[in-house]
Amino acid sequence: MTAPQHRAQLADRVQRLEAAAFRLGADLGDIKSAVEQLPTTIRQEILDYTEPVFGEIMAGNASLATKEHLDQLEQRLNDLIEIRFSQVDAKLDRLLAALPQPPAS
Repeated sequence: MTAPQHRAQLADRVQRLEAAAFRLGADLGDIKSAVEQLPTTIRQEILDYTEPVFGEIMAGNASLATKEHLDQLEQRLNDLIEIRFSQVDAKLDRLLAALPQPPAS
């Protein structure tokens, strides 16, 4: 390779690296901007979600969950979990029973 070709190849590589660095710098700027906007975005999402809910509550069309509601929900969840575990246990027992038993020593 001759010196002018080598210089052209190096110049091309440097130019591509500079372009990549410029794009990366822009990407980092976008990331920094997004991170700085995150608290505001989260706050707005919370307000967008809760405002209609509290509006309904204040209008008397809905109510907040009471301790009794939460206790009932917890009991229903516990019951569902117990049912699911018993179903899994039964299936595991059927699978173990279907497996060939190792010979007795």
